[in-house]
Amino acid sequence: MPTYSYNPEQIKQNGMDRLRFELGDTKFSPAELTAALSDEEYNAVLEMNKSWKRAKLAALEAILMKFAHSCDTRVGPLSYSFSDRVEKWRQLYEELKSKYNTSAPPLSSAYEKNSQPYFYEDMHCNDWKG
Repeated sequence: MPTYSYNPEQIKQNGMDRLRFELGDTKFSPAELTAALSDEEYNAVLEMNKSWKRAKLAALEAILMKFAHSCDTRVGPLSYSFSDRVEKWRQLYEELKSKYNTSAPPLSSAYEKNSQPYFYEDMHCNDWKG
């Protein structure tokens, strides 16, 4: 069963609570219907993305995909309007995507994986003789 929690005292650390705070996903009533992502989903996003910026962008991608099929609902006096929230998240996603420009991996990841730089002298040299 998914869980939903938020502790504002923890927003100083790059974790689930800070993601919830920065994405405006802090009010739950009832949590199953109004929270963008569960605690488990936020924590999985953080584990899969070592960079804070990439984790935030991935969380926004997940939120947009989750609510892409949602529509505004009204049953008598009760109504849920997801379109306003989704539009704000979409705008934030576009801003972050252009700001962070995550299309190329950071050079530090090349050093970690191969322990040598991605670019090196004579990298375009072809020694194959046909």
